Amino acid sequence: MTSAVLLFAALLLAGIAYYKGLSGDYLFDDVTNLLLNKQIQISQLNAETLTAAAFSYGSGIETRALTMLSFALNYYFFGIHPFSFKLINLLIHLLNGVGLFLLANQLLTAYRRIYRPEITEETTLLISLAVAAAWLLHPLNLTAVLYVVQRMTSLATLFMIAGLNLYVWGRLRLWEHKSGLHLILIGLLVFGPLAFLCKQIGALLPLYMLVIEITLFRFRNQAGQLDHRISGFFIAALLLPAIGCLIWLVTDPQRFLGNYAVRPFTLDERLLTEARVVLFYLRLIIAPSLAALGFYHDDIPLSHGWLDPLSTLPSVIAVIGLPVGALLLRRKAPLVSLGILWFFAGHMLESTILPLEITFEHRNYLADFGILFALFFLLLDSGLSAKTLQIRRASAAIFIAIFFGLTLTRATHWDNSVDQAIYSAAHHPRSARATYSAGRVYANLALTGHPQFTSEAFQLLRLSQKLDKYGIMADVSIIELSEKLKIPFSPSVVADIKHKLSEYPISPGTVLSLKELARCQESACKIDNQQMGSILRLAMQNRWIPHAKREYGDVMTIYGTFLVNQLNDLKGGQHFFEMAVQTLPNSVTYRINLVGLLLAEKQYDEARKQLRIVRAINRSDQFFATIEGMEAALNRAQGHPETSG
Repeated sequence: MTSAVLLFAALLLAGIAYYKGLSGDYLFDDVTNLLLNKQIQISQLNAETLTAAAFSYGSGIETRALTMLSFALNYYFFGIHPFSFKLINLLIHLLNGVGLFLLANQLLTAYRRIYRPEITEETTLLISLAVAAAWLLHPLNLTAVLYVVQRMTSLATLFMIAGLNLYVWGRLRLWEHKSGLHLILIGLLVFGPLAFLCKQIGALLPLYMLVIEITLFRFRNQAGQLDHRISGFFIAALLLPAIGCLIWLVTDPQRFLGNYAVRPFTLDERLLTEARVVLFYLRLIIAPSLAALGFYHDDIPLSHGWLDPLSTLPSVIAVIGLPVGALLLRRKAPLVSLGILWFFAGHMLESTILPLEITFEHRNYLADFGILFALFFLLLDSGLSAKTLQIRRASAAIFIAIFFGLTLTRATHWDNSVDQAIYSAAHHPRSARATYSAGRVYANLALTGHPQFTSEAFQLLRLSQKLDKYGIMADVSIIELSEKLKIPFSPSVVADIKHKLSEYPISPGTVLSLKELARCQESACKIDNQQMGSILRLAMQNRWIPHAKREYGDVMTIYGTFLVNQLNDLKGGQHFFEMAVQTLPNSVTYRINLVGLLLAEKQYDEARKQLRIVRAINRSDQFFATIEGMEAALNRAQGHPETSG
């Protein structure tokens, strides 16, 4: 009963710590995945709308169908306001805390039965409660809760925790010569796919299971005999899929590594940099600080070589040495070994070869459980030193109190986008994204009746322009703000845009900035057609962009639209729209653009042919009204009855 009360107290403290942050706004990828994603903004519940919402993020191995479905249901019942989305995220976080309490208790129970029968049940409950409370209140986990789109991470974690609890339960039963294999199989085959359909980190579930096995159970039963069922389970669940992935990587490397074409770093640079980043994560787990924490961490410089910067080589040695040391330690200190290996297992996808962005705090959401579990076991294990037990218990309480205070303070900064952006820029003055966000905040204030903030806006945007060696977000914002305030902008801004488009890979953010610049030119920005055409041609001639199909197709579309709208060159526009379609034949958007232009050019037969393809590849009702409108326009133009086909 006492443990239930204490667990409820921890959950209540987590709710208090996060409450202020629930009022915050959307940010970063929230905009494209939620605000601009019409497919999740459903007005009725039926198979068509739910399917369209579920697959609005991606298809095949890239889908995150369950998370997107949850967003659609969130919208249907509560609307688009971010409060409800963040509240549901908080409830998922609390459920995860309960699940990790149960998991910690099961792990400690297994440890007690196999290695340390003298440990009392009271001690295992105390450690489990402390670990759960520390995890619930740790400020590093905040972005997985208040950054709405990272429900992908927290929901996948919910299913992984369920699978891991079933694994330990079943494994304990097998160790005691009872039936338990069915629990293990349910944990993997039911909750593994559910986790994967939330986010691809669900693929790590069998790796977490392996960490538990090699540190606690060691593939044996109570009699010390090798359990061939468990060996077979891991061969089927981990070894064979790993071999399959390796073959896939070797035979089709573009499938895994193609996105390096839109990154300002190579595979080698990413691996070297991630060694330093992983140690940075470890520091944030053990000794978090408000100054070090942040939504943006693009102020971490890339490693260009083993000694550039100098900390690279020691970091590589450390990230190799720590898991190797943990493996060597597993007989002497199984739970410490488990905690360290657990952390590194949690980073095997997002902190290794995949061409993702370098640093995000939410990548530690389940990985940090391992470090916290090992830390609080060492602090609260009554068998280590009776003399220091009270001091260690007090230290554990202080840790948890610090975590609570930091999360409460941090969530308060997330209460509104203005304070969050300004606070982030103050603590990360070398971050291009943080300074850009703060600059945009001041720019909006300057444009809404507060001209005293104009100088701060330009100062921060220029700083972001300088810090961002690869992207053009700040450049475009400087042009837009200058035009809206009727202030001439320096020609050096356009020169900087051209330089970046020529010398560096074009990221999705750069494509969005080009779209924004094109819209600005059509409405207000004084960029002549010759200059705009030159900018867009440089983007198309970028040596990396042909390897990035989505970005290549988008740039072709932007240039085609420019030719049509600004130069009245319909034939030229059609050529580039067709190139976009050839780049991504299953893109509904690209083909709709082409159909619209074919209609304007009175190429009705080709327009109808393309429209039939659009109907065949369209998987949602997002474009239904557009398709029907084009069909009606075609019928009118060709003198057909007003029917759709």
